[in-house]
Amino acid sequence: MFSQWRRRFTKPHAYSIRTHPMPTRPRPKLNLRILLLAFALIAAFSTLANTFWVMLSTQRAELIENALQTNEAYAARVADSLEGVLASDLDRLRYAATSIGESFTDQRSLTKEAHRLLSQDRSFNSVLIANAEGKVVVSAPDSMRLDGRLLQDRLPLSKREPMISDAFQSLADHLVVFVSHPVFGPNKQYLGLVGGSIRLEQKNTIQALMDLNVREDGAYIFLVDSQRRILYHPDPKRIGDVLIDNRLVDAALAHSNGSIQALNESSNEVLAGYARIPSSNWGVVSQQPLASIQASLMTTAKRVAKGVAPLGLFGLLMVWWIGRKISVPLSCLAENARRLDAPECYERITAIPTDYIESWQIRRALLLAANLLQEKIGRLNLEAQSDPLTGLTNRRGMDEAIGLWQETLKSFAVISVDIDHFKVVNDTYGHGVGDETLREVARLMKQASRPDDLVCRIGGEEFVLLLPNSTTSVAAEVAERLRAVVASAQFDTVGHLTISLGVAIWKTGESVTATFEKADQLLYRAKSLGRNRVVCENINLQIAG
Repeated sequence: MFSQWRRRFTKPHAYSIRTHPMPTRPRPKLNLRILLLAFALIAAFSTLANTFWVMLSTQRAELIENALQTNEAYAARVADSLEGVLASDLDRLRYAATSIGESFTDQRSLTKEAHRLLSQDRSFNSVLIANAEGKVVVSAPDSMRLDGRLLQDRLPLSKREPMISDAFQSLADHLVVFVSHPVFGPNKQYLGLVGGSIRLEQKNTIQALMDLNVREDGAYIFLVDSQRRILYHPDPKRIGDVLIDNRLVDAALAHSNGSIQALNESSNEVLAGYARIPSSNWGVVSQQPLASIQASLMTTAKRVAKGVAPLGLFGLLMVWWIGRKISVPLSCLAENARRLDAPECYERITAIPTDYIESWQIRRALLLAANLLQEKIGRLNLEAQSDPLTGLTNRRGMDEAIGLWQETLKSFAVISVDIDHFKVVNDTYGHGVGDETLREVARLMKQASRPDDLVCRIGGEEFVLLLPNSTTSVAAEVAERLRAVVASAQFDTVGHLTISLGVAIWKTGESVTATFEKADQLLYRAKSLGRNRVVCENINLQIAG
């Protein structure tokens, strides 16, 4: 209608219109469809690649953490079993010592008891009875021919208490471990000792127990004494070797139990758990090569890639189709932009959809796929950075927060927290009550902390509270508030508990490790001063309940 009205009432001008020549430029080789598809494909590939890499990194960290925990639990279980075996050996020797103490001068009775011990359950490879001067009075088996000889190790004679020795060369020139118990007479006079030797080069109870714990994928377990000498190893040729420079042995002999990622004696990176045997001060190490984790990760990566491939292919097809849908209306707009003087231009442009629901759909399709993967990664990251028992931040999450604060030059306070006498709770009420107590303490710590503070559990009954941009006085107030809250709380089954706290401040340029060590030292000082108190650095402040 408008075009007919224009033709009817509009007359041509009698003059001509001067036009300017259009600038000539090379025609672009790329069109809108190619650009959109290229951008969409690059974005899709980048998102998938980044998501895949992050997922694998998170999976690797989780596999390593699980391997460390598994090896720690494995070493602890073996250590408990060995502790039971050694305790049983000491019990048999104690019974024998009580029996022969009443007839120590009766050579026949001593000989009979020695042979009874040797044949009882084959725990010992040989048995001997020595007098107070260390002279062997009776030995079994008779083939050992030790009667009348002096003991090489005089320590059991001087200590006069049950002992489990480190490995040494015996009188018969064998590498042995000697388990002994003192013998006292009816009037409590010291008469000597009765002991059994365990030969390490041949079958024995320790080796039989350790052989039950066979590992796979290159993992194995070994046993060392306090002098770092190997008492058991899957390779019998290694028995008797002394491991001088070995972080795994250092950790096993210095701590009760734990896990570590380090180099073994062959300079291969391993994931190891360790545990100490209290009665003998021996150490058990369970280790597996890091390469086995890498192989498992590659297997997982291949499976994930196979699972993601169909989704990726489907996504690419959707991108291609949606890209074409986007380019059609834009091409129509571009076509009509060249003919703005045409009478029907208004109707044609109005007919082209301008709300771009298609662009929203492609974005929604991509975001939907990305969100599904990111949600999974988010859950994995949350699990990797959270303590499963209390829900607090774990050591990994704490390290990442500290790294961020260091990068932003943000000072922070470290409050090292330890529950007083928590071992008594576990020993008295069991680990179930202990776990519930830890969760309640974690809840109280969250309640007593500020919104920006980071509450962490770093193991056992040990907690750390990090206060960003905090002064010593403010940190001391928070620590005292936390101490008072815990001290006044009523715990189910347990009753009342107390905590000890050490407060230190990290500033730019200082060592974070040194700050944490300082907080631990202040915590130990709080315990040495009577527990249930707060000890701070740089100020003369010792807050006690």
